[in-house]
Amino acid sequence: MKEDAGEFAGFFEGVAATDDVDLEGDRFSEEVLKSNAAKLVGRPVLMFHGRDKIWGSAAVGEIVEAAYKSGRGLWIRAGIYRAFENVWKMVKNGFLKALSIGGVVKRISFHEGFREIEDAEITEVSLTTKAVNPGARIYMMFGKSVCELQGPKAVVSGHEAVVKNESTVLETPFFRSYWMRRCSQRIKNDLGDAGRHEL
Repeated sequence: MKEDAGEFAGFFEGVAATDDVDLEGDRFSEEVLKSNAAKLVGRPVLMFHGRDKIWGSAAVGEIVEAAYKSGRGLWIRAGIYRAFENVWKMVKNGFLKALSIGGVVKRISFHEGFREIEDAEITEVSLTTKAVNPGARIYMMFGKSVCELQGPKAVVSGHEAVVKNESTVLETPFFRSYWMRRCSQRIKNDLGDAGRHEL
């Protein structure tokens, strides 16, 4: 990666906006997303459009790459500053998984069932728990290791649920106690009756 990784706690990739009609009935034109892609590099990443009670309008990160990808939308790669390690943890844990864009709308047209934003300047991308545009979300994170968010497997027992990647070792209190019981039973079975009397 060409950016200075020392400034950031970690990075994420995602789609900040698509040209689909969102839950509020607005739709960005493809031209708006294309024209803003090149201008987004260096723009801030905020928490809830700067209205968060804890972080306020502070930039918690910065967009380091952006591009319009046909059929997908406005793709970005952004870094979270080291000073906001707690924000990075929320991104890694999947609590902050959605993205939302903020800016100035300059021209809008009205159609049956939706409004089309024909000209706008996107000034920031925000982290949020739920986006107005369901397609705007984080797809991948980069820290010390790469973690893809698509298709995690959930291993569920009666006592707990653990999100598990293929490379992750299943290590939970329930699994540990279960495995110890299994190993103990296996030793007893291997020893047979004679071994049990000796114990």
